[in-house]
Amino acid sequence: MRKYRRRRGVYIHPVPVVLALLAGAAAAILCLRLLGGGGGTSPEEPPELPDDTPPPVREELPEHRTTPSGIACTRTNLGEEAIHTGELILVNNQIFYRFPEEEPPLASVYEEKNDSYYVRDMEVYLSPVAMGPLNEMLEDFVEQGGSRTINVVAGYRTEAYQQHLFDQSAQRSGQDHAERYVAQPGGSEHHTGLAADLSILYRDGSSGDYDGSGEYAWINSNCPNYGWVVRYEAGKEALTGIWDEPWHFRYVGIPHAVQMAGEGLCMEEYIEYLKGFPFDGEHLVVECGAGTYEIWYAEGAENVYLPDQGEYTVSGNNVDGVIVTVRTA
Repeated sequence: MRKYRRRRGVYIHPVPVVLALLAGAAAAILCLRLLGGGGGTSPEEPPELPDDTPPPVREELPEHRTTPSGIACTRTNLGEEAIHTGELILVNNQIFYRFPEEEPPLASVYEEKNDSYYVRDMEVYLSPVAMGPLNEMLEDFVEQGGSRTINVVAGYRTEAYQQHLFDQSAQRSGQDHAERYVAQPGGSEHHTGLAADLSILYRDGSSGDYDGSGEYAWINSNCPNYGWVVRYEAGKEALTGIWDEPWHFRYVGIPHAVQMAGEGLCMEEYIEYLKGFPFDGEHLVVECGAGTYEIWYAEGAENVYLPDQGEYTVSGNNVDGVIVTVRTA
């Protein structure tokens, strides 16, 4: 029988083994980093390939379209300036009037007024579009029994004159009073020539404030039928920025004045209200004593659909678009 001699085992201490393994791992990591570009930085990701997807093609608007009511229209580029002109431009202490390079055409109230009212002096002017309706309204006021005591004391104002009035009010009555009752230069509707302030002038030469009460309530109630609105009414101060001024009237045109009065909206609210009637959607229809009107809003001024024929007006809102008003009957 073969005999085997049992060999004695050799003991190896674990610490050197562990250190050797760690050293090897560290060397491997170092090599990987060096191969990746050196400097201890991670290898850069491959650059993204350019996106070959073509940009979406903007569909060209048709040149000619017809409204559901049958009004044939043509797409028109009115230009940026159209947003800032017209009877419906909004002007307040946040949205300033954009002064044209040349003074707008103006009508002298002194020269063109009728005998139903007075005017402060020969330096009161209005936009020609507002002059006729003012004459007609105050003539009807007297014919229905009103006294000949209305005095038009303010109309068109320059920026410099508005600054003078604001500073004067602040000096006399304090800054708070001026900010409540006097628009800042650039923020006054009087810059448009579409605003008029009324006062009372009695036969004995004395004067009084116009508050729209008593016999004068007829004017405040019926002014929308002539295209005028009381611009600053009680309860709207947070929107208009001006406290109640029953003597301050603004011309916007008959259908818009009638609609504003019927809905109980101030100018700030009405401009937003009109945006709910785009050309592609439902149009606003206003029926009043002057006729029937179809109204739509267009954002911007580059692609505005205008009637090919008939009676219509275009006005900017002084914010972001224009309003087209078409008389249909």
